[in-house]
Amino acid sequence: MKHFYIFSALVLSAFSASSQSTYQRVYNLFQANCTVGCHTGSSPSGNLDLNGGGSATTVYNNIVGVTPVNPTAAAKGNKRIMPGYPDRSYLLRKCAITTWDAAYSLEVSEGGAMPNNQPSLEKEEIELVRQWILKGAPQSGNIVDTQTLYDYYHVNGIPRLTPPPAPNPSEGFQVHFGPIFLEPLEEIEYYKKEALFNTTGFEVNKMTCNINDDSHHMLIFNYIPGADTAVAEGLREVDLSSVFPDQTKYIVGWVDTDTTDLPFGTAYYFTTNSFIDMNYHTINYSENSILAAEGYSNIYTQPLGTAIKEMHSELLINPSIFILNNGEEQTFTDPYNVPGSSDNMNIWFLSSHTHKYGTSYNIYKRNSDGTKGEILYDGNYNTAYTFNQGYYDWEHPANRYFDPLETIEASNGVIQEAKFLISDPDEQAFVITFGLTTADEMMLAFIQYTIGDLINIGVPETLPMAEVSAYPNPVSDVLNFSYQLKEQANVTLDVYDISGKLIVNLINRNESVGKHFAQINTNAPGWITGTYFVRLSVNGESISKQIVKID
Repeated sequence: MKHFYIFSALVLSAFSASSQSTYQRVYNLFQANCTVGCHTGSSPSGNLDLNGGGSATTVYNNIVGVTPVNPTAAAKGNKRIMPGYPDRSYLLRKCAITTWDAAYSLEVSEGGAMPNNQPSLEKEEIELVRQWILKGAPQSGNIVDTQTLYDYYHVNGIPRLTPPPAPNPSEGFQVHFGPIFLEPLEEIEYYKKEALFNTTGFEVNKMTCNINDDSHHMLIFNYIPGADTAVAEGLREVDLSSVFPDQTKYIVGWVDTDTTDLPFGTAYYFTTNSFIDMNYHTINYSENSILAAEGYSNIYTQPLGTAIKEMHSELLINPSIFILNNGEEQTFTDPYNVPGSSDNMNIWFLSSHTHKYGTSYNIYKRNSDGTKGEILYDGNYNTAYTFNQGYYDWEHPANRYFDPLETIEASNGVIQEAKFLISDPDEQAFVITFGLTTADEMMLAFIQYTIGDLINIGVPETLPMAEVSAYPNPVSDVLNFSYQLKEQANVTLDVYDISGKLIVNLINRNESVGKHFAQINTNAPGWITGTYFVRLSVNGESISKQIVKID
């Protein structure tokens, strides 16, 4: 394939004409670079005709949803182009170069990179193909701004997010959202349906999130079995009519890079051939550079039947907020319960979400007469919920984990209460209501809980052969560990940060029966204020404890 300046000279008008579809540009790209003596004629390379007798429709039908003839790529479940799945699109992987994205690598048995014996495509050309696939690979519609792609790679692009290490395949897998390219000061929110390609059901006991610093949130929903067919592949821009699809159920969400490590004995449940919906909202705060926004989630799995209880998640949404621009604080309340249930509701996690005019967010137990009872969540706490900072930080809301879980009556439930104040002299709107951008407002809380009894839930920080403790917690200086082995075993003791990065390996050896001790100075280089996870593995079986580092 020819370099971009040659390609652009050949099809400059096609690249700049706003009336031309994105697929037509992709077709022109292949025509200009891949058909001379290779993917054309009566015996095209790889049995792939990218000329199609001059018909873009014929080529589209040759590549979209078609299994490649290469047996290795086919065994991976690749298509030549799989709408919505760039990393499973063999034709894109053949065009990719490591300086563009090292994740799109080829095995030796998948053949050499395209084009054969010619310069590779330019980065913005490869990106054009990826963005077209990511947005569903439609045959019509101008859905990609090629000038933005060119500017990102040649003029003013902000470096991409570094991918976190993926789980070992025996422990789980990684899903990726993006990248999506934002012009300076642009704000976007998308959904992305993502097939997990799982041939058996499984449980999930831990999920991590890595997102750009400017991201507003990432949420993950699970499709109701069979309901995914009603939703097209590829990115879907979010508006108020589509913000909470009927086909899905909320699982977990984050406003920063973080880890959700469920209590012992609990898990999210996934059926065979599951689909998730990834919701990503981000803003490019730069006034002069283009952002490639993206997110990663590591999903850690275990066999069905491992957990004792299913973890339930809900978004507590009050869409009826109506905030007057009058300089006065206004209060809104909204109840949530499990109607008709006589079971207990065992709360593990609470958090909240507003935009810039939010001044307070509390969650209370709801009494049987509908009044507010004991406070469960005080939004004036810091993110780690270790101290009351005296104000509500809407950008970094408090996250409260209950250990042990907090039991309430499911039929009573909770009451959420948020306060808002508009005193901004630059705010021209007479009233602010519920909406998706940061110019609008939100009243939304997150709750995770189990139903029923609490037998063996979140209690044993133990393995069949061992038990471990880490103290003090929170820790400001020296963190101590002790663990008791019931028989001789191979032991590893590791500490990870919230992104899943290994901070330190303290123990990695065969150890004898009895009690053992270790400690580490958390003021050493590499430690910062935040959440960490201690993992003890004994003969390959692991348990984790969450630790909070404070100043």
